[in-house]
Amino acid sequence: LQNEVFSIVGSVLFALGLWAVKRYFLHMSWRRMLIITALFLNTVDMFFSFITIFGIFRNQYFFLGETVLFEVPHGVNFVVSTLVIVEISETGNEGLTYGLLTTVHNLGDPLARAIANQLFQSFKPDLSDGANFTEDKVSFRWTVAGSYLLSYAFAFASLGFLYFLPNQKVQAQRWKNTWPRKAVYGVMTVVVLSMALFYGVTVNFLSMFPSTMCLKFAGGQGC
Repeated sequence: LQNEVFSIVGSVLFALGLWAVKRYFLHMSWRRMLIITALFLNTVDMFFSFITIFGIFRNQYFFLGETVLFEVPHGVNFVVSTLVIVEISETGNEGLTYGLLTTVHNLGDPLARAIANQLFQSFKPDLSDGANFTEDKVSFRWTVAGSYLLSYAFAFASLGFLYFLPNQKVQAQRWKNTWPRKAVYGVMTVVVLSMALFYGVTVNFLSMFPSTMCLKFAGGQGC
């Protein structure tokens, strides 16, 4: 029941984020909006995560409150991504453009999980051992905190790629009309995305089965 109530509140706040962009931030720099929301999301997540990791305060409603707070910036991000698709789509290719960008977006989660599995295998005490979470030793708390800090570092580093995002619709149109178009760009995009998909799916599948999850390639400690 509590989860459903928080879900409804989150949906309302998500709609509030959509309205806020339309009412106040429609002509604001897309890059600036994404930077602000990224800083907000990660900073708030740090607060909730570290308080829980170090046992200062642990409560299920505490984390439910965090997810609700995230809905407004998530709404802002959704609007920005939608506006980008509208501006860069050619007439007649709107569906193809939307599908490509949505695929790239959805690919990020399994790819990030696969990379995380391989990076976190070197963290000691072992993050994949459930007994460490049950014992909840101080040394293990610092290990978990270190894994979170690494994830935040990647999140902040990703903001460097905002250079490739148009600042607003005028720049998006200018780039679309003036930047060179070559078939090799499309081929490279398909190849890179296919390799990322294969890598992400392979690592995640190997980490699901007891007989292969011990492989270092899957994030294990070695069979």
